Amino acid sequence: MDATQPKTPKKSLPVAYGLPEGQDARYLAARALDLSRRKQILIHVALDEMRVSALAESLTFFAPDVEYVVFPAWDCLPYDRVSPHADVVAQRVAALSTLLEWKSDELYKPRIVLTTVNAISQRVMPPETLVASQLIAKKNGTLSQQTLQRFLADNGYLRTDTVREQGEFAIRGDIIDVFPPGYEMPVRLDLFGDEIESIRSFDAGTQITTGILERFELRPVTEFFLDEESVARFRAAYRDRFGVGSSSNPLYQAVSEGRRHAGMEHWLPLFHTRMATLFDYINAPAVSFDGQAEQARGERITQMVDFYKARVTLDESFHARKQKKQQSDVSLTGVAYYPLPPETLYIFEDEFQDLIANADPLIIQSFAAPDETTENIAKR
Repeated sequence: MDATQPKTPKKSLPVAYGLPEGQDARYLAARALDLSRRKQILIHVALDEMRVSALAESLTFFAPDVEYVVFPAWDCLPYDRVSPHADVVAQRVAALSTLLEWKSDELYKPRIVLTTVNAISQRVMPPETLVASQLIAKKNGTLSQQTLQRFLADNGYLRTDTVREQGEFAIRGDIIDVFPPGYEMPVRLDLFGDEIESIRSFDAGTQITTGILERFELRPVTEFFLDEESVARFRAAYRDRFGVGSSSNPLYQAVSEGRRHAGMEHWLPLFHTRMATLFDYINAPAVSFDGQAEQARGERITQMVDFYKARVTLDESFHARKQKKQQSDVSLTGVAYYPLPPETLYIFEDEFQDLIANADPLIIQSFAAPDETTENIAKR
């Protein structure tokens, strides 16, 4: 059976008609307020990043009391040889961290998760892994420079001479600058031995102090880690799935040495004991979709399967020619690509329908109802 097709008939979702841009944000804000009374959070799945930006701008203007977080998709194709941009990954991890804070917050407020078709269709790191990978530093507390430096290296931070962007850190004697994801400004720690004497925020452009902090939290800037346990897990899973001969692959060698490698995010499931979904980060979520978002999600699934099949075909051709020592075709030379089956990293139709079954799914349409007998949910 084609993995892109549901095994059971897909139910039609209710539709809220007559919600053009601007009015749709008002409606989502009102729904989020109603859901907050039932201790629920709204997930809205937009068609693309442009729609997310428009909704975020409208929510800021029309409903400043509604909290929202943006969870973006990777900005690269499935089964690519390049990694998603570091800023995108940092924003994803920061969003997941915020959702964990919301999940543990006993005070429920109107809250919305703005995401896209591509983002909701992909699995994410498990919540328990993210919780275990946070570091809290407090003024007058203790923190060895060696421990901090190791944490930053294992969790994807890049060492630079001067901190300018999220995910960077710099060390100058007992002074450590770091720009954690989710922070508007970088943070400067002044250590005296293992004691934290001061924590200050500063402007990345001028490097001038802007404020004094009592504490701050360090979060990962990657969706996987290169600590000993994660590396061992990756090595074992990679060999089990692709065979012992795959250990000569540059990706495998880079991970074994604790180094980053271009495109390694596409093997994300091998770094974790399990994969989760965005729904695992939210207690009792409700979900809504842009008009045409459900169709776009089906097209995305088909695209993922096509990319996977293309990779498998190319890989088989590569190995066949390699065995015959006929590598005159440039497209079949280079490094072998061992793709993971799409269901390990992406969410297919039946599973997605199970995820939204109890989430009061609803479609938001900008145009009016097609006829007078159709109920306009937006005007109830």
